[in-house]
Amino acid sequence: MIDDMIQTDPPSIRNSGGPLVNSRGEVIGVNTAVILPAQGLCFAIPSNTAQFVVPRLIRDGKIVRSYIGVAGQNVPLHRKLVRYYDLPSRPRCW
Repeated sequence: MIDDMIQTDPPSIRNSGGPLVNSRGEVIGVNTAVILPAQGLCFAIPSNTAQFVVPRLIRDGKIVRSYIGVAGQNVPLHRKLVRYYDLPSRPRCW
């Protein structure tokens, strides 16, 4: 999982792995992935993410990510519960 990916369209789809620069020449990301069937849709890792990851890869050889282990599932509620708590009978669209 990579957070805050940058969607881009570099002039060359063979650009994967190179720097992504803005109009001032500042590196803002590292070109990472290309989806060729999607008309060359490309993604880059933000430079601040790369600055966080690279030293850890050099030091430890891997990135350890934490997780809290929370999951969810849809469960039908008994009609008495729905009435008691005055819950909507249909799920609301967010």
